[in-house]
Amino acid sequence: MEQVDTRRAPALISYVSELTIVMVSIYLPYRAYQLGANGFLVGLVGASGSVVYMFAPFLTGRLTDRVGPRRLLILGTTTIALVCLLYTAITQPILFVAIRLVEGLGWAMIWPPLEALYSVSGSDLNKSMKTFNVAWGLGAITSPMLGSLVVDVSAVRWTMLVAAVLMGIALALTLTVRAAPVHQASLREAKGDGLNLWRSALLLSNAFAYGFTMTTISTFFPKYAASMNLEVTLWGTILSAIYAGRLVAFFFSERVMEAMGLERTRRIFLVAALCFPVCAVLPGTSAALMVIASFVTGVGFGLVYSATIVGVMGGPVAGRGRAAGLFESSLGLGSFVGPAFAGAVASSGLWLTMALPVAPILLLLLAGPASGRGRARLPSSEDNVGNQASHS
Repeated sequence: MEQVDTRRAPALISYVSELTIVMVSIYLPYRAYQLGANGFLVGLVGASGSVVYMFAPFLTGRLTDRVGPRRLLILGTTTIALVCLLYTAITQPILFVAIRLVEGLGWAMIWPPLEALYSVSGSDLNKSMKTFNVAWGLGAITSPMLGSLVVDVSAVRWTMLVAAVLMGIALALTLTVRAAPVHQASLREAKGDGLNLWRSALLLSNAFAYGFTMTTISTFFPKYAASMNLEVTLWGTILSAIYAGRLVAFFFSERVMEAMGLERTRRIFLVAALCFPVCAVLPGTSAALMVIASFVTGVGFGLVYSATIVGVMGGPVAGRGRAAGLFESSLGLGSFVGPAFAGAVASSGLWLTMALPVAPILLLLLAGPASGRGRARLPSSEDNVGNQASHS
């Protein structure tokens, strides 16, 4: 069998894809404001990409299990590159809403296949997913700064052209990926395997809260910051801090989860995730304090994200695409609901858009543990080796 490349090219694709998705999520709503959109329409622009992403990743995840990730990655990167080119030509913000539906389908053909690739890239699931998280986390922290640089030297519009070029690079990298599809026999053996439904719902609700909070902040914080007369480079730094905190968390996630367990990690760092939403709406908060609060929230959500994805992806290799699809669909649901609600309340005060993420985080803290034990066991390297045996 041909050697499978599950490390270098997917790592670069993850980096470039996250660089692009963050740039679009920040600067496309800001571009809509420039073109005269009100708060409600900006909320629709921020949320519409997630309408399709609420269900499409589940379908593309299952397809990944059957046909392999490469074909979907080629379709996905091509779609996003073309969509970003369209964004540069449009001057009517209402059209962004329709095109973002196609964008959501494109991302659904990128992230579940990438997660499935990483989950079988080694004998230890925890280390593999850490590598994946660090790769896209580096893209996220780079994106606001790159976007700010583009805006400073040209205009917000041209951030979309940069995004299109980046996805062209991702497409070229995807063409170098070689990965065989999972055997149908392995799929039949895995049928019916998976997480307990109740525990799955509680775990996936963390992904929902993550998508809700991060997308709401990236969609509305630029306008909120502008209303406080913050420079573009300054609010870009504040947004970068949340991604920096998340990246730091990814580097140490394996050790933290081994020491504290998945459930304790999840609950403790959900509390830390409240820091920025609370701090951003307090009167007289300085920009320096917002940078610190943003970093703390990033650390909190980075560890919550890590604990959630390891818990969800711990099943058989033959069902990893399906698990990744469920995880990404939950992110998509949160990414739709957050900006949609924020857009509805924006007319009553932009500060409400920053306070809104407090609600789902508090609900998760009150919901109880996602498993019956405070120190839920991490999937071991032996678990992953056994699963890979059934895959091959």
